[in-house]
Amino acid sequence: MVEQRFVIVPDRRALTAAMERARAGGRTLATTVAEAGPSVLYAGEVGDSLTAQRVVLAALAGADLVLLCTADDDVVDALVEDLRRLGTVRHQDEAAVLSTEQAALLRRLHAGQSLGAAAAAEHLSRRTADRRLAQARAALGVRTTPEALVAAARLGLLED
Repeated sequence: MVEQRFVIVPDRRALTAAMERARAGGRTLATTVAEAGPSVLYAGEVGDSLTAQRVVLAALAGADLVLLCTADDDVVDALVEDLRRLGTVRHQDEAAVLSTEQAALLRRLHAGQSLGAAAAAEHLSRRTADRRLAQARAALGVRTTPEALVAAARLGLLED
């Protein structure tokens, strides 16, 4: 099972970019926190404690979240603490932003190629491909390659 993902972005531009990637990847986006649920991504701003509480409820309902936190520090700290109990919280600068090589390798695996074939197509040794795949799994916060493929697809990271 893939763990829920919660990403904190630094600004509105990053929030908009995350929403565009999700749409391009076919993700269902909730326009309000109340619409968020399983297999639905909520991307929005958390500016007060009431919204933070609603976001935690959305996370409890199974939603993945991309959040721009503009509330007071104590509200944001409490929100992040609550979300960490439910899944993986990453800040965009440490988030699952795959390198070009990692994304290309995952795209080939997603298309059904073996790791050896994907490595050859990307002009990598099998050993380097193994390392890149391990780095991608770590960046996505998962343990297995199938989980990495699901997580990358859910985040819209497998598109060309």
